[in-house]
Amino acid sequence: PIFDAGYQRVFNRISASTTLPAQTNVQFQVAVAEAVASSCTGATFDYVGPDGTPATYFPATGGTIPQNDDGSDYENPGRCVRYKAFLSTTDYNATPILNDVTVNYSP
Repeated sequence: PIFDAGYQRVFNRISASTTLPAQTNVQFQVAVAEAVASSCTGATFDYVGPDGTPATYFPATGGTIPQNDDGSDYENPGRCVRYKAFLSTTDYNATPILNDVTVNYSP
């Protein structure tokens, strides 16, 4: 789901609580956008990793969310935020577990 911070904010970090058995992994991408007509429902989200491009992923431990204010669909600061979690395994008897995700922001 979309998190609406209510006002434009700088999103700083993403962190997660995971359980990673051997040969499993969790990675993330984050999308921050400005509201459209005072709503996050119509916002366009571009997912990025720590270098601000869609080619990279945050590790299971999280990381610093990049800032960008160039008028593209990925904007930070912004009002609306989403994330994608990518769970993987090379052992079909083991599954990574994503317990919770925290996105830190400041005014």
